[in-house]
Amino acid sequence: MSIESKIMDDKFNEEDTRQHFDLIQNGNSDAPVELRVLDFKHRITNIYSGYFNDPEKFIEAVSFASKNSGGIYMPINVLNPALIARRSNRATEYAKLTTADCDIIRRQFIPIDLDPIRSSGVSSTDEQHEAALNKARTIHKWIIKEKWPEPIFCDSGNGAHLLLPIDLPNNEESTVFVQNMLYGLHENFSDDVIVVDTSVHNAARIMRVPGTMNCKGDNHPKYPHRMAKILSIPKKQEAKK
Repeated sequence: MSIESKIMDDKFNEEDTRQHFDLIQNGNSDAPVELRVLDFKHRITNIYSGYFNDPEKFIEAVSFASKNSGGIYMPINVLNPALIARRSNRATEYAKLTTADCDIIRRQFIPIDLDPIRSSGVSSTDEQHEAALNKARTIHKWIIKEKWPEPIFCDSGNGAHLLLPIDLPNNEESTVFVQNMLYGLHENFSDDVIVVDTSVHNAARIMRVPGTMNCKGDNHPKYPHRMAKILSIPKKQEAKK
């Protein structure tokens, strides 16, 4: 694909989205991923969702969704391959079936989600946003020091998140392991400005797609909408077993 044909505007960056798609597929070109868009066309009950193993169709769908929503997500763990048959390389509005915990066949990431403490429904200030990024950098250094695999580091638009590689079955033992990991990070790193979210332990957890906008509330000068971005990826992706 030529540079001229790549999609990049103020609401969508194809390069980051394509890279994230590849990271979630994790070397399995047949593996489906779900695109899940909340409040599509600014309708609270409208979920725009589809399943994709074709990166070009995924990019087309995300590009379209970015014009109609500021809440674009995807699950981060390994989906049952049969889910591609729900909506094969296409997305539909008002989707009734989306990925549930029982649809995950393996866990490949622990999401470490860092958000500023603030009122709901508004974007973070620049100071809050930078504080979240700095907290993520601190946790990233701790992870490396403790000899865990290097995580994917993302700017979520309002805060930051790290995707810590693992390779675990989707069972109760793994869920407890992830819960304990998140509670430990919360106890050691949360403060009165930035919190480690302990609620993101479930297997079908969705995270914001890099290359798309995070639009909470109005785009106010002090509380601006921002694009989610990939900041760094491991040189070689490996998982903690």
